[in-house]
Amino acid sequence: MDNAIIAQHALTQYDINVVSVSPVAQSGAAVFKIEDNCGLLYSLRVHKSKINTLEKMWTRPDVLDSELVWLDALNRDTSLTLPVPKRNQQGSYVTQVDDINCTMLSWVEGEQKQYFTSEQELKSTAEMTAALHHHASKWQPPSSFIRPTVNRARIQNALDLLKQQVREELLDAHDVQILEAAGEKAMALLDTLPINKLTWGVLHGDIVPPNIVFVDGVANPIDFGACGFGPFLTDLAITFTFIHPNARQQYIDWYGKHFPLPNDYVAQIEALFISLVLIGMRNALGMPESNNWLPTHVHKSASREFGRYANGEDFLFTGTPFWE
Repeated sequence: MDNAIIAQHALTQYDINVVSVSPVAQSGAAVFKIEDNCGLLYSLRVHKSKINTLEKMWTRPDVLDSELVWLDALNRDTSLTLPVPKRNQQGSYVTQVDDINCTMLSWVEGEQKQYFTSEQELKSTAEMTAALHHHASKWQPPSSFIRPTVNRARIQNALDLLKQQVREELLDAHDVQILEAAGEKAMALLDTLPINKLTWGVLHGDIVPPNIVFVDGVANPIDFGACGFGPFLTDLAITFTFIHPNARQQYIDWYGKHFPLPNDYVAQIEALFISLVLIGMRNALGMPESNNWLPTHVHKSASREFGRYANGEDFLFTGTPFWE
């Protein structure tokens, strides 16, 4: 079945009178915007990825259920504007159509952007991120809670797949050698990080402009599909892939007013930045069109952030970012 037919089958298992079903996007899941007869809007996700290198764990029912358990807790315990998970007629957050899992959330109104466009948007995103981390530092997940972790195994897997592309002559060998040197250094640092309530827990995992809706400059997070366990600074590192180096210290200062920073936050963010860009490259390998842009992306990264990091130089606040 194609995604639209799966969505129609899934909708019969919810207590809503559907008026319209509109496809919105697809990456890790196919997303449909649903309107009911009362004018209420929902987001129905059909968890079939178009990224063939995405780890299978992301679409498991227990993993999907855990995402929505956290979202439910955030809605109860914080004043953030968030998607609200909806249970089906059986009382479950996960609806199965054949062997495909689907989930439903309320729709969060606001403006999605491809990039940050103002200082106010950055400030609000930093404060929103700190609020998520404050909640996670206090919240005790249930024993059934299962979400992926930012760890050495996932980073190493990304490096292995990138090295395979050298053998298949998609990527330049020298570029990937630099990526590997930087990745090894980042993994070594992450292996040493302490795990405690103020540094490590459940995090969003993908706080970037397309996953935020803005209302009058206020940032509201959506798309918790990449949430999992890891150092809280992971969320800053992924956001920094969209923020110019000369604006990052201000962002850190805004965040630090609401949630404590470890003493070595620069070293940690740099290691996490390297790690997350590698995982992003891994996911890109699963998209057919990536052959057109990934070699250039890898080359720029190798000659900029990764090259400096491998050579023992800081890059967080200086230099040319990989996207320029």
